[in-house]
Amino acid sequence: MSTNPKAERIDVQIMDRSYQLSCPPEEKTLLMECVGLVDSRMRQVKMQGKLQAADRVAVMAALTLARDCLTGTQAQTAVDQSTVEKKITEITAKLDLALAPQEPLF
Repeated sequence: MSTNPKAERIDVQIMDRSYQLSCPPEEKTLLMECVGLVDSRMRQVKMQGKLQAADRVAVMAALTLARDCLTGTQAQTAVDQSTVEKKITEITAKLDLALAPQEPLF
């Protein structure tokens, strides 16, 4: 848990267990996406195998997530096409605004 005085306390559920986390308000969305990814991966590991103990499921989920990070691969469900398109549109709009006031160089 963070000791930042501006940190926001958040209650989350991962595999039906409650956890209290804290993070800066500007990182809340990212934290919630991380919680969703961890919860999803833990449920996937539990359904695919014979592991039932939460600690073993957590370790296997952590290992698969670490493998994905180190190999540069991510589950296709983690990348939403509309999110990517929205980001590209936002970046393009920012570039258009930044470049519009400039005079032609030639």
